[in-house]
Amino acid sequence: MTNQTDQHLEDIQAIRRLMESSSRFLSLSGLSGIITGVLGIAGALGAQLIITRICAPVDWYARPFAEGPDGIREFLPLFVMMAVILILAFSVAAFLSTRKARKNGIKAWTPVTRRMLVSLLIPLGTGGLFILLTAATVPAGVIVASTLIFYGLALISAGKFTFGEIHWLGVLEVTAGLFCLALPQYSVLIWVLGFGLLHIVYGLFMHLRYRG
Repeated sequence: MTNQTDQHLEDIQAIRRLMESSSRFLSLSGLSGIITGVLGIAGALGAQLIITRICAPVDWYARPFAEGPDGIREFLPLFVMMAVILILAFSVAAFLSTRKARKNGIKAWTPVTRRMLVSLLIPLGTGGLFILLTAATVPAGVIVASTLIFYGLALISAGKFTFGEIHWLGVLEVTAGLFCLALPQYSVLIWVLGFGLLHIVYGLFMHLRYRG
């Protein structure tokens, strides 16, 4: 009787794992989170150098990033640098997640993967357009905060198709963005903590918990 009960429990667990693998993307790599965090910190330090060189450090957050033709030209390196970091972070995540999927003998590109990417990219794309359309009119502190808020919303949206930790990482990113709005003079520091440090902690946790 005990053997039959154990067998039933194993069957139920196997069915549950099968259902999870067919409805959620479970090949996210924790290492990609660590690398993303390091890239984010490097980007924030580079952004601080650009901001300090161009703006008065005491009030940079109170005026638009791209105020007038000169402002657009001066801050173009900042926007290019952040775009490169974003592309690198996504490329690393895609590469490591694909490698993890192959190592586990499963497909990386599935209908679930596509749904997750669509759920991720819609808020990200909206946030990118918001930044481009308002960079010349909205205070820089709001732009910095919006990067965290839209990114967090993207993670929350994609979280239902992958590990639950992604959802909570998104909640923390949105919270960090709101702190940026409340304390704009500390925007860069909050961004380093909210994007860089949170990703490193998340990546370490995922790497240790899921071994990848």
